[in-house]
Amino acid sequence: MFGLYVALTVLAVCLYFKWSCSYWTRMGNVAGPKPLPIFGNLLEQLTGQKHFGEIFEEMYRAFPQASWVGFYKISNQPGIVVRDLELVREVLTSSFSYFNQNDFQIDEKIDPLLAYNPFVQAGERWKERRNQMTSVFTMNRIRATFPLVQQVAQDFAQYIDRTRKMDAHFEAKDICAKYTINVVASIAFGIDAESFTNPNAEFVRMGNALFAPTWMTAIRSQLALFAPGIAKLLRVPFIPGYVDRWFRNMVRDTVRQRKTAKRHDLFQAMYDSLSENGTVEANENHIVGHSVTFLSEGFETSSTMMSYLLYELAANPSIQDKVVKELRTVMDESEGQLTEAGLHKLVYMEAAMMETLRMHTPVFTLPRICTKDFELPPQFPNDTKRVTLQAGTSVVIPVYAIHYDPDIYPAPYDFDPDRFTEENRKSRPRHAFLGFGEGPRLCLGMKFALHQSKIGIATLLNKYRVKLSPKQELPLEFARNCFLLSPKTGIWLNFEDRQ
Repeated sequence: MFGLYVALTVLAVCLYFKWSCSYWTRMGNVAGPKPLPIFGNLLEQLTGQKHFGEIFEEMYRAFPQASWVGFYKISNQPGIVVRDLELVREVLTSSFSYFNQNDFQIDEKIDPLLAYNPFVQAGERWKERRNQMTSVFTMNRIRATFPLVQQVAQDFAQYIDRTRKMDAHFEAKDICAKYTINVVASIAFGIDAESFTNPNAEFVRMGNALFAPTWMTAIRSQLALFAPGIAKLLRVPFIPGYVDRWFRNMVRDTVRQRKTAKRHDLFQAMYDSLSENGTVEANENHIVGHSVTFLSEGFETSSTMMSYLLYELAANPSIQDKVVKELRTVMDESEGQLTEAGLHKLVYMEAAMMETLRMHTPVFTLPRICTKDFELPPQFPNDTKRVTLQAGTSVVIPVYAIHYDPDIYPAPYDFDPDRFTEENRKSRPRHAFLGFGEGPRLCLGMKFALHQSKIGIATLLNKYRVKLSPKQELPLEFARNCFLLSPKTGIWLNFEDRQ
């Protein structure tokens, strides 16, 4: 009898997975890659053979005439990959109310701090928490941080100068992370992160605990993206407990200081907003949670963009010369000094940043969840059949694939900042570039990321010529075990004095 029960159970499981793998067939013979039971179309991601960005790029290229492609997540949950840029616009902007939730799920009881980040929220809670931070990241407040960021940039250049006397080879992601975490610590909390002077600095260790490309951070990201139910069952937090405790203590100390001595930085703007200029007691969870948002918005993605920009400038010296020529021209207008007003005149440098984000986007996809039934356009040009996308279905915008589509960007593997001149931008659909996302969920820290990156890169290039180190392995590859872009074997550079 026991054997019969086992056989029936196995049969039931097999029938369930066979049935679940037929979802898109049952919905009208939707085209898409053939799934495997349990693993759907993502087995190669789980085994580390491919990054999920590469898997979705393969789906994108395999169906060149399709507006969208059906696929299966882990546990055979259905989803679609969006190919057509008009449908990308619908998802991210025009029909945002149908797709207002990111497909990055966390349990608020396990991750209370991350729950305050607008990235993981939807609906009214998303509006409330995004509005709390939007009032902080205004252009006027960002401009006011210029002297603070410039001081960190000067410290950055001095760190390069004294360190190269001992070792001429620098790993770009490492040094750029030191810079951005020092900036965040200064302008968000008014403290020195000591990343240029103390190899064991606590602020640096806590930032790395969240974003460093380790197997633990990879597991946390994969669970949040593709198997949130397992994360909840195993009670795996995205933010480790010791990081949570450290942030709470650090923020409490900062709040105590700000009650008696205000400082013109982004933390003060956030605290004033949440406490209604000190007239009410601000909720500690709100303050600490949004402090983690500062770190996510200003630290990791900015350091990634800066490190890949330095790589491309080192690999393309004629473009580096053009960036420096513009920089020197702008600085000559203010007696050889970099000014806040001068930053806005560095249009070619900004174009090089945009081209870097096209080729090396820190986020490979923009994952959304359909929050209410939505009628999709026909899958193919000659189709008349319509499919209703059911609420709860995953929707993937394949940023990496779109950015390397030769029909949108000819010779997509060539680094060419001229793609982002004003004229060339206008010649492409707006949603062909997704380096900061698009629509209402456009990256909150976009303006600040460009602000701090321009200051840091300008300070380095004014003093040093950047070259590829003999240690650099080519071709440059990215790590397959990371949610965010990270170089597989590092980006190695040398810095020579510029005449």
